[in-house]
Amino acid sequence: MNSKADVIAASSERAPYPQDKSRWFGKVKREKLRLAFSFYSPDGNEIAMPIASMSAYLKRDFPEVEVMLEPVLILRDAEKYSPVNYAKMIQAMDPDVAAFSIMSPHWYSMEPYFEEIKKLMPDLPIVIGGYQAMLSQEQTIENPNIDYICVGDGEYAIGNLVHHLRGTKEGPAEGLWEKLEDGSVFETEPHQIGDLAALPFPDYDIFAKEDGFKDDGGFEDAAGIGDIFAKEDGFKDVNSSIFGPKGKLVMPVMTGRGCPYRCTYCCNTPILEGWKTKKTFLRKYDPQDMVDELIRLRDKYGVGYFEFWDELFLSNLKFVRAFFALYQDQIHLPFSINSRVEVMNEEFCQTAADAGCHTIWFGIESGDEEFRAKMLGRKMTNQQVIDAAANCKKAGINRLTFNIVGTPLETADNMRKTLELNKLIAPEHFFFFPYIPLRGTPLYNIAKEEGLLLTDKKNLHYLSAANDRQFTLNMKEMPELLNAEEYNEICTEMLAFQEANNRLSYDEGLSEGGDEKATVEDKSFIFVDEPPEQATEPSAPEESTSPTEESPSAATKKPASVFEGMKNFFRS
Repeated sequence: MNSKADVIAASSERAPYPQDKSRWFGKVKREKLRLAFSFYSPDGNEIAMPIASMSAYLKRDFPEVEVMLEPVLILRDAEKYSPVNYAKMIQAMDPDVAAFSIMSPHWYSMEPYFEEIKKLMPDLPIVIGGYQAMLSQEQTIENPNIDYICVGDGEYAIGNLVHHLRGTKEGPAEGLWEKLEDGSVFETEPHQIGDLAALPFPDYDIFAKEDGFKDDGGFEDAAGIGDIFAKEDGFKDVNSSIFGPKGKLVMPVMTGRGCPYRCTYCCNTPILEGWKTKKTFLRKYDPQDMVDELIRLRDKYGVGYFEFWDELFLSNLKFVRAFFALYQDQIHLPFSINSRVEVMNEEFCQTAADAGCHTIWFGIESGDEEFRAKMLGRKMTNQQVIDAAANCKKAGINRLTFNIVGTPLETADNMRKTLELNKLIAPEHFFFFPYIPLRGTPLYNIAKEEGLLLTDKKNLHYLSAANDRQFTLNMKEMPELLNAEEYNEICTEMLAFQEANNRLSYDEGLSEGGDEKATVEDKSFIFVDEPPEQATEPSAPEESTSPTEESPSAATKKPASVFEGMKNFFRS
């Protein structure tokens, strides 16, 4: 472990670790431990930043580990990635451990996969990380097919697991919970990495196609490297962006971790509340180090566009100002960021535009000021939203707004105000999605107190719309506030506005003939089949209320057009 990292270790007050009850301690005997990473991707996205970071750390500090990747790309091929067939794919990899990064809304969709893997490989330990494990520890470890869960940052935890499985370090795998032979669970404290400089930058090579180009360090011609990636497979078909320009490799990157805000619906809020050293929660790379890494990525992979996936890119304005200046001078590529309207004054927007900012994503969530402040924890005014949108437009930056519908105690009037505010500012893209109750968040607790949580998993819809454009509430309806008919009617109006007003464009890089502009490919819609009706469906306990995706057989068709059903925006 790098001494520079700020890591919160396990408490000295816990009970001794019963090593003799561990099913997996010291079980891996072969020279090279084989670790298979995976994540569930309902939108076909093939890049997961947590896995990229853990892969880089393992490759640097654990050369005795062979890192492999096989995501569940259900949109790409529903039959190939069915639970039964996917389990056979994992079996063919012959791993010593399988580790999954799981978002909470994907948990129920993934449970059949764990079951099928265990049927084929009962002696394969399965590890779960991501927000599902961090926010829903008990639910996750209680699954009979799960052996370990990672309850904090995963880099050092996965390294500790390697030591644990090899038996090279006595005691538990710190940073993880382990299910013992007798069914009991041994808990350790979450790792909280405060110094990102102690970690290597993420490993993108893990996402390259098997027959794609692998840089061995012998190439100096950046253009040539880009050509190789284009001609071979490489990253050519990797979907890494929702709004990436066609014909450009869009690379997701992160300049740091953490968000200082406490939005009631967001999974970052309970994580922030549980962070033991608050001063290290907002973590950023050194601006020049970050720019140097972007230059490396640009030149190695032929990147044409950077998409910043930070929880909040603007969590540190001092960093942002320094970074923008360096980026403008050294990178020369368009990019997109997420922001908050409170900081989007005219000066900031112009500075971002000068640096190359193509699109800013910002959350409105609700068009009702009072409801937004009281229920969602967002204190900005509608005038601030209007001014921020105007400042973006003046600077020539595209605007993409995020909006949540169907939240606890929301009324039909609240929803209509959301649509009206977006019509007023006329963003280049209006994005709305259904409220998702996430355990541990303040809004989840409100929904539970109000008796609004659904108990039947089959009726929980993570997707906004099906083929027939019937929008389904993720919670019990409250007729006095909002009924299902009103909800569907307003969502349909929102979808129509979205379809009619999507104006994202990408003007840089005309075709060779110079007569055709590149366009931004809108990947926010897919064709979704409703799962067949089942005679019976087991109910989940009231606590198990994160909406689920439709069954894996749901996404069996490719998009017929870009506007044929809303899909998940969240990243694995």
